[in-house]
Amino acid sequence: MIAPQLVVHALTLTTLLALGPWAVAGPPARPNVLFVVTDDQRADTIRALGNAEIETPVQDALVGRGFVFSNAYCQGSMSPAVCAPSRTMILTGKSLFRIPAPNARAYDGPTLGGTFAANGYDTLCVTKPGNSFRVGHDQFSKLVPIPHSGASTSRKCADAVIEWVGTRNGDQPWFVYLAPSMPHDPRTAPPETQAKYDPAKITLSKNFMPRHPFDNGELKIRDEMLSPFPRTQDEMRRHLAEYYACITDLDHHVGRVIEALNTAGRWDNTVVVFTSDHGLAVGGRHGLMGKQNLYEHVKPPLVLAGPGIPTGRSASLVYLYDLFPTLCELTGVPVPTGLDGRSLAPVIKGEKSGVRDTLFLAYRDVQRAARDDRWKLIWYPKVDQVQLFDLSTDPDELTNLAGNPAHAKERERLSSLLSGWQRDVADVAPAPPLKAP
Repeated sequence: MIAPQLVVHALTLTTLLALGPWAVAGPPARPNVLFVVTDDQRADTIRALGNAEIETPVQDALVGRGFVFSNAYCQGSMSPAVCAPSRTMILTGKSLFRIPAPNARAYDGPTLGGTFAANGYDTLCVTKPGNSFRVGHDQFSKLVPIPHSGASTSRKCADAVIEWVGTRNGDQPWFVYLAPSMPHDPRTAPPETQAKYDPAKITLSKNFMPRHPFDNGELKIRDEMLSPFPRTQDEMRRHLAEYYACITDLDHHVGRVIEALNTAGRWDNTVVVFTSDHGLAVGGRHGLMGKQNLYEHVKPPLVLAGPGIPTGRSASLVYLYDLFPTLCELTGVPVPTGLDGRSLAPVIKGEKSGVRDTLFLAYRDVQRAARDDRWKLIWYPKVDQVQLFDLSTDPDELTNLAGNPAHAKERERLSSLLSGWQRDVADVAPAPPLKAP
């Protein structure tokens, strides 16, 4: 007997692959929006983007029909709970040093849900409670909190969206913000899904390490205590097997939502965004487990698909808070004034190669980073450590060139750019030294 989950996956793939490019007969109606923000999913956990060990058929199909940004980042966090500021940035279009406090009860700036609601959209927010500022959630037409509840979490989130969309009538467009709490730990997938992943067959990354090379300022927080030091390969494979299984289960339930949209005749006119609040180091990358660091594994996936969005890929530098103005432009909703995000629509449409030359990242008062299209500098002010990586030849960030005289100009250039950004945002953390000792 074929498992029901596999049947739905097959139906969803048929839906996605057989329809061809999105097209709407007659004058185009304002598109619906399905905005999926998973929890702790890093960019390399989609099979179509190069991970042959994971099963993600629905995400693969979206990649095959959509536009992929391979360098999308959460700008960072001033607390270990990186999910809260990340989602606050997404919902406000504001950068890290300009967002409201996570527990803010009032906010006079525009929010994503409020902006679409004010422009005639029926809006729904399905999310785990407590992982963003409340005002951003309350400004949706309807809020459905789904607490983290183990193996049933992704199913409950999908059920809520399917039920709500099924009650929509008429021509009013809708905006759904779907934010399940997987694959955040505790990672519990249905047994039949977990059985797909034998830990012994999981490949660890090239930058697996038993320990981080130095104290990065956050080695004793909760995420890093999920596994003892030194990290062992067997233990890291077990964690990755659980991580992959939760992503596969999540993929299945996103597929259920897409299948429901197609059945309801809504799919052809729906813009889909698939991303996560951030990635993380699970699996012992650089000897770490969590998201409280600024290595490349903190990048989430970012895929956009739907009417007017071509198939393509871009390595341009993107913040997740760019999605607010991007979705406004793609749907014809006026972009509110005062946003820090920059619309990615010109990149998607082939009108620009990118919207910025340099990205800046921050984590609490212990880490700062700057990167351009090739080089990346990470500064640890508490321990006076600097790392410089050539990402074009060292994407795993294994060779620190900060002390190499041959690359002194790159270190000085990025340090100067980072210092300038810190001044611009009134960052109180010390600026990096321009030169090696």
